[in-house]
Amino acid sequence: MRRTHSRLKWLLISLPFMVLALAFAFKLIGLSVVTQGAIIRYENGASYAAGGNSGLAHEEFEQSAETSGALLAGDWLGGNFIEKWIPWFNRADAKAADLDYNSAIDDFEKALEFAPADAECKVRVNLALSWEKLGDNYVQFGSPDGAVKLYEAGEAVIAAAEGRCDPPDEASDDLDQTGDRIEGKKQAAQEQADQLEAQDPSAGDEEEKLQELGEGEQAGEADKSNDDALDRGEDNQSTYTDKPW
Repeated sequence: MRRTHSRLKWLLISLPFMVLALAFAFKLIGLSVVTQGAIIRYENGASYAAGGNSGLAHEEFEQSAETSGALLAGDWLGGNFIEKWIPWFNRADAKAADLDYNSAIDDFEKALEFAPADAECKVRVNLALSWEKLGDNYVQFGSPDGAVKLYEAGEAVIAAAEGRCDPPDEASDDLDQTGDRIEGKKQAAQEQADQLEAQDPSAGDEEEKLQELGEGEQAGEADKSNDDALDRGEDNQSTYTDKPW
């Protein structure tokens, strides 16, 4: 009788811990399923984009971003408190693939805050790529001065990784290649800006160029990009701390 009573007592004591363990296991399974869903949506979008179907690609990338965003908002059992950087990174990837580089930059920077040491280079590669793509847009829209600042922002991200990507791996190699490419584009943009300045001294007026970039949304996006570049790209001591779109 005593033995039965003792077993019942220990069962009652251990019951809360068993419930917590089951809840934790359920949360891990749920996080894995949701994260995998975001990845599948991303891959679907990439397939549609490769096939030239930009409409369906946009829908898939948007759904991928929303799925990762649900984890960030805590809609799925309190969010991802174990690997907090992953939802930020996955959402940033989806936004970048959908050509929303401004939003992607914000998310990559957040991912960088939480990324473990072995993932830092991977995040930095994609963050630098996003700045590079914005710089490419500025060149395309005829604003090489703005592009230079955006390329400098990408270089700042890479410079801050010095000594933090050891031992060298695929991500660190990608970071080096991205840095070399950005440097070449920056030099070309600077030469273009100098030529425009020589032809027309007023050509360096960034505010006027922003108005020429296009209608409302395009100009607004370019304006934010320029402000971000001024804040981040000119300071190589920035706090910035393998998906080629």
